[in-house]
Formats: sequence, structure tokens, C-alpha cells
Amino acid sequence: MPLFHPKRKIIFILVMLCFGFYGFSQLSDLHYLPPLRQGSNNQAIQQQSIYLSTPVATPFTVNAYRGTNTTPIASFTISNTAPQEYTLSNGDNDITLVSASNTGVVLSDGGLRFEAPSGNNFYVNYRGRSGSQAASLTSKGRIALGTSFKWGGVPNLGSQVSKSNTLGIMATEDNTTVTLSGYDPNCEFRVGNDRAGITDDSYTITLDENESFVFETYIGNSPTPAHERGWIGASIEADKDIVISNGSLNYGRQLGSSNRDAGIDQPVPENRLGKEYVFIRGNGNSNGWTEFPLIIATENNTQIFVNGSGTPIATINEGDFFEIPSNNFSANTVGSNMYVETSKDVYAYQCMGGSTAAYTQGLNFVAPVSCLLPDTMNNIPDITDAAGVTITGGVTITAATTTPDSNITVTDGSGTVTLPPSSTVAGTADWKTFYLPSLTGNVSVQSTGPIAVGFFGFNGARGVAGYYSGFDTVPSIDLQITGNNCLPGAVLEISSGETFDAYQWFSDGTLIPGATAASHTGATAGDYFLRVTRGPCTYDSNSISVYYCDPDIILNKSVDQNNVADGTNITFTITVENFWDNPVTNLTLTDMLPTGLEFVSAAVTSGSFTNPNWNLGTLNSGQLETLTLTAKARITNIYMNSQTYTNSVTKTQDQTDLNITTDNPTVNVTVNMIPPTTVITNRRITIRVNSN
Repeated sequence: MPLFHPKRKIIFILVMLCFGFYGFSQLSDLHYLPPLRQGSNNQAIQQQSIYLSTPVATPFTVNAYRGTNTTPIASFTISNTAPQEYTLSNGDNDITLVSASNTGVVLSDGGLRFEAPSGNNFYVNYRGRSGSQAASLTSKGRIALGTSFKWGGVPNLGSQVSKSNTLGIMATEDNTTVTLSGYDPNCEFRVGNDRAGITDDSYTITLDENESFVFETYIGNSPTPAHERGWIGASIEADKDIVISNGSLNYGRQLGSSNRDAGIDQPVPENRLGKEYVFIRGNGNSNGWTEFPLIIATENNTQIFVNGSGTPIATINEGDFFEIPSNNFSANTVGSNMYVETSKDVYAYQCMGGSTAAYTQGLNFVAPVSCLLPDTMNNIPDITDAAGVTITGGVTITAATTTPDSNITVTDGSGTVTLPPSSTVAGTADWKTFYLPSLTGNVSVQSTGPIAVGFFGFNGARGVAGYYSGFDTVPSIDLQITGNNCLPGAVLEISSGETFDAYQWFSDGTLIPGATAASHTGATAGDYFLRVTRGPCTYDSNSISVYYCDPDIILNKSVDQNNVADGTNITFTITVENFWDNPVTNLTLTDMLPTGLEFVSAAVTSGSFTNPNWNLGTLNSGQLETLTLTAKARITNIYMNSQTYTNSVTKTQDQTDLNITTDNPTVNVTVNMIPPTTVITNRRITIRVNSN
């Protein structure tokens, strides 16, 4: 079931627009901008600027540092009425964008760090452009620091020498170990001029404070499924806090086409995510190429619900992604919206179009809702400037429905702006949205209730957008396990000991009846989270996994068709998951197809398959892997009109499986003879026996 809350968290999704400039802003006294890589110099981004702004009225100093340098390379004095723009060198300057020789190696002089010695908070928004492309990345400040992330973006389709996908990592402490894993094993990452310098199935680096590392999967003129989409959802794990930025420079949305644009953003770590999102549509065409949300799961069995539906549109596992079709927006027009809930915390990205043309897509990382959002956004600097190009500018606003429209005031360089009528959001009665185009100068929004504000602008094939509300207001409620580390006897509680007005525990996204205390003793293995309430606001904790003290390996099998005609291909899906608190070793699954089911092909997410054996080796706690097996169904007894075959999968491992959780390893398939065809020709009857 979708997670209907008594008080919804708010999210804002900026709208628009042409060629890329999308991002979120975050108030903080410290910001990091890891370097990134573009497929060809100046093809995604050439001119570049960084915009600094603040709601603080009294002027204060912001220092900019390059890499590990302890001496500022620039200093700025900013205030609410005096934002500043920092212009960078063009193209691959090896600060914000690195050359090939600085890709796939540890860097001491890449990336930027912005600090306010006074401790005052400010926004940092990066905007870059080239002849026809543009992109934006907005720092999330201190909230961006964490140890567990997923590589985000959308599938990069088509071919063109500038198309590539990129991940930039920056360390905040010495001797930080970072591992990239969980990507398609066919992915190749650049080292210098070698586009395939890294081919390992996982890759570990060690960084000191303020050092950086850039990964690139280069598509160019030779696209492959691994480089188009195999990197999405890859895990980035560190033993100390890091900051990442990710996306594509450039990317396309049409197979077989050279269409391209730039799309990058800076996400937050997994413990800062949520389960509720509102998306606001850009100007993309209804064909769905450029207008859709993309959800990345951080846990297995994550259900996705759209617009309040009680039936999930998809269920995905950790590291997998799902594109929500654009026809789920409330309308096929700019400013329409979509409401999305998930059963577990997810990364939410949005691909959107600046126009109906397929080459005007942009990428946006979306924040989860929170009723702690501020009532003021002050200010977005120079909304019509995109690194030296004049654009038309505008904002989107998400506001609580309890706030009268008359209590929301928008001002720009010309003064107070007339607010248009709000749009309702299907699936929630708590939020409404606004769309205000054609603004100028510095833009501010004031309300008597919580709001989320984004900005956008465009000029021909160039565009810019950003997000000025979100992550800084969401509390971090971290859970811990006390008592036994495994079941039975594992007790879940808030690690900080902080108290709230009310509590509700969930297991695998389902409410646990009566579990309303500050702590909870787990009963079954799975993923738990806690929903807490303080005053009118409700928040969800991070998710924590609990497993059994004794071996429990879950085996499930399903088939796409249970009743088929003779000669039909059918597909079996076999999953295996470890619910034991220790690794399972020497694990092998055997699927011996019965006579009448002919083996065609197989694909596995881990290990190797030699018919009929799937050799997995070691399966860690909580790890879930999948075998997809295709077979051709045949009737072996010519005297029967149909035959039913039973297909079972078995397993062996070093440990004794206690089967605490029930397995479902067997499915039945009925195969039917195709009726013969009777043809009458010149009074002669011919019977043709059909065969596939």
C-alpha cells in the first residue's frame, strides 16, 4: 500500500528547461564541487560561472579553495542585496571539468571548496554552457557529506563523440577509502587516453582530504547497453565522509540519434533520502523521451506508487531503476505535476524538456518532502543570467494547501509579481503548486507556511534551473540495533536517544500494528524504518536491516506465462536472497528443466551459469541476486492436446538452511497443442497440422 501520511512532507521540483541547467540549492557555510568530465572539450560546457547568494543582510566573506590548496584562489563579499558571480576558465580547466589525462587518477588540484569563516550560510550554484548545450549543478552544502551513495542519471541513448557519463568524488578527510561497485560488469572507465583503462567489476581508491577522483564511461560513436545504462544505480561506499556529483556530459534520449544535451547534479547520501516526491513537468513532448521521473532503489523490494494509486506501478531491488512514464503527469503541459510515493527510501531524478524537441532534455535531482521547509526563499540571484547568456527566467513553488494563496508573495527586479492560480496535486490533499514564468533580476518568495522554490530559464537551446529548498531542513533520524545483533532478540531504537511525540514502526514498507513505542523488538528479517511525529510534522528514519542468527536462504521462482501454445518461449525468474547474519558460502542453484522445456538462454546478475547450474559462490547478508532463464515449451506426447510440466530449482551451500522463511521454488507450465487448420479446395478437404 502507498504510505499515506497524516502530514505530508513537501517537495519541490523545479521545472524546465531547455538544454539542461537543473539543480538544487542548499544553504550552508561549507560547499564542495567535485570535478567532472565531459566527453569532448567544450562540447557540453565551455563558459562557466559559479553564483553565490545568501539571505543574510550583513555582508560576509566567502573563500574559494582549489583541491588541497590551503590558500584561497578567490575571496568574495556577499549579502542578500549583493550576490556574487565567480567566472572560471573555459572548458576542461582541470578544476570543475577535467581533461582526459586527469580522469581515472587521484587529483590534488581538482574541485572547489567554498567556506564562510563567519559561519554564515549561503548558496552555491554552478552554471555552464557551450554553443547549444548547458547544465547546472548546485551544491547541497554539508548535507551532501556522507558515506553511501548511488550513481544517478538517466539512460544515455544514441551515439555522438561528446556523449559520456561521469561521477566526481571528493574526500573530506585523510586516508578515505572509496569503492565503486554494483555496475554492469561490461562497464569500462577511462584512465587518461584509454577509454577502457578500468575494467574491474569493482574499483577501490584511497583519497586524502580535499583530493578528488573522476570516473567516466565514454559512449562516443560506439554505444553499448553497459555504457548507456549499466552505471545507473552503482554503489559508492566510503569509510569516511565524501561528496559526489554525477550525470552525463552529454547525453541523448533517442536510440540511433546524435541528439545531445548536458545533465548533471549533486545528490545527497542515502541516509538523507525519503519516500515522497512531487514532480513538475517541463516543456517536453508527450512521446516521453524527455519528460519522466527516474527512481533508483537503495533497498530490495521497493514499491513505487503514482498519484495515490494503491497498486504499485513497479517493484525494484537495490541498485535497480525505473522510469515512470510521462503520461502519469496531470497534463501534457508545462507546470503539470505528478505525485510519487515509495515503500523505501529512493533516489529520485527527473528528465525534463525545455521544448518539444528531443535534444532539449535536462537532469534534475529531486528532494523528498518535509513539513520543516522554510517559509522564505531569499534569494535567487540574477535569474536571467546563464554564464553570460541572457535567458528568460521563472520559478515554480510548492506550498501547503493550508496556506492561502494571498499569503504567498513573489518579488523580482520589477517588484511584486502577481501570483497565478495554484494547481492541485493528485494523490495528496496537502500540497499545491505554482508556475511563474518571465521573471527578472533577484527573485524572492515569502509565505506564512512551508514552501519549496525552484528557478528556471531558457534561451533557444540553452537553459538554467535550480532548487532553493530542501535537504537542510530534513532531520536525520538514525537507527541502531541493541541487544542481539540478529534475530531473535534484536532491538531497534534511535541512536541519538532523541524523543518525539509519536512513533510508528514499519517492516519492509508495511506498518506494524501496535508498534508505537520508541523502540521495537524485531520479529522477522527485513528492512525496518521508524516514522516519528513532532508537532504537526512527520518524518521517516533511515532504514536498517535485521537478519536471523541462523542460516536462512530465500529461494523464489516465477514464470511470465503459465499457459502457452506449443513452441512458445517462456521466461523463468529465479531469485535468491540471504537473510542470515553471515555470508552464505559455496552457493549453487540448479534448475534442471523437465523434458518438454528446452533451454534457450540465461542471464545472471552475479556469478556464472553453465546449464543447469548457477554458481554464485558467496552471498552476503541481505544480498539478492537473479537468474533469468528462457526455455521453449514443447508437447512431447503427440497423443495429448496439452501437457503440464513442473519446474523446480534447488540449491546447495556449505551451511544448513533452516528455512525460517518459506521458499517458493516451483512453478507449473501447461503447454497446449495448436489446433490444426482445415482448408476446403474444390471439394477436397485438406488438414494442415500447425507446428512452430
